[in-house]
Amino acid sequence: MLDKLDPAVRMRLLRVVAAVAWVDGEVQPAERTFIERLLGRLPLSDRERAEAASLLDRAPHPAEADPSRIAPEHREMLMDLVWQVMGADSTMSEEERVTARELEELLLGR
Repeated sequence: MLDKLDPAVRMRLLRVVAAVAWVDGEVQPAERTFIERLLGRLPLSDRERAEAASLLDRAPHPAEADPSRIAPEHREMLMDLVWQVMGADSTMSEEERVTARELEELLLGR
């Protein structure tokens, strides 16, 4: 589904997913692998691929990863990715769990 999105929308989603991976202060190896595999399946330009890969080395600025800028029709997809990246390492910290639930409340009203 991500592969069908406008490149700007896709990058916005990827920035939020990366920010979620950084919520505990570092991207865990399994989270990195998950995101790298995701990037490998997407039709990205060289510039987009480099930008997306850089998000694994430094957390995106909060203004770049503002989840409220995600269009309503993409929010469910974003939350699916959020739960997948947080669960990629089979360990979800309380901070990650709280962040995901708050994000879900913000985006989906659940």
